[in-house]
Amino acid sequence: MKKFLLVLILSLLVCNNTFAKKNIKKDAFYELIKEKGNIGFVLRYHNEKNPNKFEIILPKNSPPIISDYHSRYGVLGGSRSSPKKHGGIDFYIKPGSPIIAAADGKVYGVKNKDKCVGNQFAIYFGESPDGTKLYATHMHVGKILVKKNDEVKRGQMVAEAGELVKTSCGGGMEHLHFHMSKRKGTDPNSWGSWRFLGEPSGWINPHKYWTGGIGKPECFVEGKEYPKGLLTLPVTCKEL
Repeated sequence: MKKFLLVLILSLLVCNNTFAKKNIKKDAFYELIKEKGNIGFVLRYHNEKNPNKFEIILPKNSPPIISDYHSRYGVLGGSRSSPKKHGGIDFYIKPGSPIIAAADGKVYGVKNKDKCVGNQFAIYFGESPDGTKLYATHMHVGKILVKKNDEVKRGQMVAEAGELVKTSCGGGMEHLHFHMSKRKGTDPNSWGSWRFLGEPSGWINPHKYWTGGIGKPECFVEGKEYPKGLLTLPVTCKEL
């Protein structure tokens, strides 16, 4: 019996090592991004199928998504461990690039130098048309330009994109992690997404709340009117 259990454990370890994917090198990532035209696409590693139940159509001039909502792979293609499915959306933007408010809202949390995710801040964007409360945290950012209780307007620059966060949470590549929940976190001693968004049971898919419709994010355009309770991209788009 003991011998059987040992063989079973070893078999499981071999299987896990066989199927677990490792991060690609940063140079390979840059080449991959360049091949795809640098903007306007969702990067899916290892032929992963779209984990959403609907198509994601990014604007042609949008920064790329390099790890989508519920993807099993990180920003450099390595397998996720815990949780195994991504809770947010990762945008590839260069350090210092503007991070903007996705809608009118109120800053309800700011944390510099979180032990794993670096700098982060959170905004409450009110209720969506279906009544869902929209709380969002922005992680791995650089300089934060707002403070707690600040009112913000859609398109307002609220932070600068950060340098690489040199922890396991940073994923090995600089990026903006945009993460949403229908509930606000209540434990100031928690970390990462939990600090401002609470337990995963409340987390929601940002792709369901874009101004362009489900799976159809839009770039913010100054002077354009947008429906209340829906979001534009939290990153700026390249001029075409």
